[in-house]
Amino acid sequence: MIDRDIDEEDAQIEECIVCGGDIIIDGFCEEDDVVYCNDCEAEYLIRSLDPIRLKLLSEEDNDSDEDDFDEEYED
Repeated sequence: MIDRDIDEEDAQIEECIVCGGDIIIDGFCEEDDVVYCNDCEAEYLIRSLDPIRLKLLSEEDNDSDEDDFDEEYED
């Protein structure tokens, strides 16, 4: 059984830049892991743990490559 009191001490909470919700970073997270906002489900990449630095992974970044490819062949 997991001791919730110990786990909560290791967890850190950051604020989502999209909605202001909570992003929980537990003691098991490592650099380059993806974490999510509990409210809007925005995805963040953990860039550093000490100090904590998060990078917002936006859907626009992922879709931009596909859009560029499609625009080349629209003629």
